[in-house]
Amino acid sequence: MHAKPLLRLAAVAFASAAWAAAAATAQVEFVKPESFTDAGRRNARVDRESNLEAIRRHLVREAAKRLPAGEALSISITDVDLAGAYEPWQRYSNEIRVVKDIYPPRIDLRFRLARADGSVVKEGERSLRDPGFLMGDTSHQDDNLKYEKAMLDQWMGKEFE
Repeated sequence: MHAKPLLRLAAVAFASAAWAAAAATAQVEFVKPESFTDAGRRNARVDRESNLEAIRRHLVREAAKRLPAGEALSISITDVDLAGAYEPWQRYSNEIRVVKDIYPPRIDLRFRLARADGSVVKEGERSLRDPGFLMGDTSHQDDNLKYEKAMLDQWMGKEFE
């Protein structure tokens, strides 16, 4: 009586493992993140690291959804400038990121997309900018990195679909 549910569970686990093995993969590297223009609050290493980790996770997740099974995407991010800025008149203890259209998000990167056999599908270098970020995509509305993630989604959609 309990064999059928266990058999179904085993089949689902096997199918999930097979899908995961065939799914596209992504590797994201941050090149000299300590010299990025603005990846988080100045002097707040934890904030910067958590922002970069969130960007990495987002790119890995999106690549798995968008790219054909078996392909591998390698991304090297060489600079990040988050939307908004800490304006110079603010005291450090009270810094607040001010988001205005004069402070658009920017991410510079290199990428390489390869098939399972290692042959290169596409590679290049991009400087992503979104000057209209305040009027754009709202799919990440409750996210601190909503503008950056929307910009990355737009890039991946144009680049890989």
